[in-house]
Amino acid sequence: MVSSKVTAVLERLRDIGRLQRIPVPLECADGPDGSNSGEALEVIGPVPMAMVVGQREVVGRWYVAAPASVHPGAERSEHVSLWAFGDPARHPSAPLVRIHSTCFTGDVLGSLRCDCGPQLESALQQIVESPAGGVLVYMAAHEGRGIGLWSKAAAYLLQDEGLDTYEANRALGYPDDQRDFRHAAALIHHLLGERPFQLLTNNPDKVSQMRALGLEHVSQRVHVTGVGARNQRYLCAKREHGHRIPALALGLGR
Repeated sequence: MVSSKVTAVLERLRDIGRLQRIPVPLECADGPDGSNSGEALEVIGPVPMAMVVGQREVVGRWYVAAPASVHPGAERSEHVSLWAFGDPARHPSAPLVRIHSTCFTGDVLGSLRCDCGPQLESALQQIVESPAGGVLVYMAAHEGRGIGLWSKAAAYLLQDEGLDTYEANRALGYPDDQRDFRHAAALIHHLLGERPFQLLTNNPDKVSQMRALGLEHVSQRVHVTGVGARNQRYLCAKREHGHRIPALALGLGR
């Protein structure tokens, strides 16, 4: 049961435009057709957020989205956070966008087993420094390409026995990648509309998924950083599965 106090606060936020309901697109293999899945997100924000990026203090606009099917005031584990910097919806140049899957070990602990922490840091810095600004979409439910933190730990142990990152996921009964980017696409469209943008990613599949979800004017901007001896095998496996990571960046020659 939602308390009357929570209901009153949410109604006031909706009245002043700080709480909005937006549709979630339905993936269409033949391209966008204006349809949606019937699902919706409740988006709260923007919240002014002062933060340090690199060596400078900046103020971003923070939004949090959660499925509208979850009742207000409940703890929402499937949330998506978004930070917007600059004026990406109006600048004449294409803004930068990073869709970042949460990685507790890399983003928080600084693990060297992956490149996630450096990618997050670099993406924020590039977005802040870009004249067009941009947005960072942080997907809270994407740990371990969607398998969760517990299974990710099990997958790491399998990798230590010789399996690569994809083989380890399969050994646990998971697909190579089970992430859902519909919520990210909904938020990007909410902020940028139909305007072109550059997606900071080495994964062409992310670009394909954005286009299938109605964001036709997306281009890929390769985002290689954080390469080291401890994650070379991990990145080589990604490269073998289609990620655009230059061989020279991995010390593989031409």
